[in-house]
Amino acid sequence: ESNHLTDLYRKEETISVAGNGCIHSPRFPSSYPRNLLLTWRLHSPESTRIQLAFDNQFGLEEPDNEICRYDFVEVEDVSETSTVIRGRWCGQKEVPPRITSRTNHIKITFKSDDYFVAKPGFKICYSLVDDSQHAASETNWESVTSSVSGVSYPSPSVTDPTLTAEALDQTIAAFDTVEDLLKHFNPDSWQEDLENLYTDSGHHYRGRSYHDRKSKVDLDRLNDDVKRYSCTPRNYSVNLREELKLTNVVFFPRCLLVQRCGGNCGCGTPNWKSCTCVSGKTVKKYHEVLKFVPEAGHTRRRGRIRNNMSLVDIQLDHHERCDCVCSSRPPR
Repeated sequence: ESNHLTDLYRKEETISVAGNGCIHSPRFPSSYPRNLLLTWRLHSPESTRIQLAFDNQFGLEEPDNEICRYDFVEVEDVSETSTVIRGRWCGQKEVPPRITSRTNHIKITFKSDDYFVAKPGFKICYSLVDDSQHAASETNWESVTSSVSGVSYPSPSVTDPTLTAEALDQTIAAFDTVEDLLKHFNPDSWQEDLENLYTDSGHHYRGRSYHDRKSKVDLDRLNDDVKRYSCTPRNYSVNLREELKLTNVVFFPRCLLVQRCGGNCGCGTPNWKSCTCVSGKTVKKYHEVLKFVPEAGHTRRRGRIRNNMSLVDIQLDHHERCDCVCSSRPPR
């Protein structure tokens, strides 16, 4: 058995798989370091595949809203035409399942952020599998492994009558583009499936907007817009006396527009209601306004009120960046 040790921070290593061996997170089974991005590319001879088995002592930082965002280990099947994510795991609830690659090239990525956790990390042992030994069930897309909350399970077929809408929704939530989604569902025919989305053939239902539009709808852009603009700085009117906590003066204009964080977070994740859109960067900006300070014991003369009036600069808080903060994430 061979051990392939890694350096801290960033490193990519290529391993020629000729027999059995193992890779692991640094210091395994002691707590792994922070700020790592490590990659292993495993290659085996033609007509062979690679089998991965996780050590039972598995533990990484817990998921955020059931998504492995911070510390995780990810396994990808790599071929000349596509890359299929077999799973991404974190937490410590269950050990990831045994995986047999679809090709003779597999990629393993380990990432840790700057938040220290006392977890053992992972160890993965690999071995060769002859092509003739590859189980038939492993050759169709239904065997592709998905991960939600660090728990792996066979990806359900979209035509499976036992599949619930919730299970399918959780699977779709893990992907950012239509291409990646179709690659996951059917790695062998995803390109044909993608082309068929925009052809008027077959017996699929088409909405009225499909027949009226002049170009393809950009589903990836719509999905990206949700992430970019759901929690963002936006115009918000503030009353200057209330904002500055001044009760003895009056301003004109009485209200001004400022940029403040607004919107929601985590749409599509089970616990999105526990997330709050808050300011990630706040700056103070000057605004010139007219200030009135009523004189003590003022008297009305010829319909006028005597005031001390002047142009002044006031400072108001503007939010330049907004972040989603979720209650399931421990404070840094």
